[in-house]
Amino acid sequence: MNWYATYIRCNHERTVNKLLQDKGIITFLPQIIVPSRRRDRKILIKRPLFPNYLFIELDEHRENWMKVFRTPGVVRICGNGKPMPVPDEDIESIKIFVNSERNLYPLPYLQVGSRVEVISGPLTGAIGVLLKEEHKRRRLVVSVELMGQSVAATLYDDEVR
Repeated sequence: MNWYATYIRCNHERTVNKLLQDKGIITFLPQIIVPSRRRDRKILIKRPLFPNYLFIELDEHRENWMKVFRTPGVVRICGNGKPMPVPDEDIESIKIFVNSERNLYPLPYLQVGSRVEVISGPLTGAIGVLLKEEHKRRRLVVSVELMGQSVAATLYDDEVR
């Protein structure tokens, strides 16, 4: 039996996870607790560690593969042209991280020099260039060009994409 990463429709991770478990497929949906901003308060909610992804354990039986592909919300099994198994060590490492008492912060895969768009906060809609990452404070420094001038702002990593 091998683990596979499955790409799921946006915000359907829990639904697909339940549907596959009901069909007898072994699944793993790593989740973390994150603060959520509301207008009047902050609350803690569970979110998938890897949005739009779910890990499934499958054997060679075609019947089980068809159960997965026929599940509403499943887009594809990840791989290079064909499904590629995820190493067991990677799955075990993810389980150790998720089960630890540490705060986990999924970071977007951004490189210095890439163009980013601000998606929340007072600078919403601004487009700029990522100048540097401050890992200790979980902040990004983004340069936004205005009328031939440049303005640098320090933003949280969840405020850009």
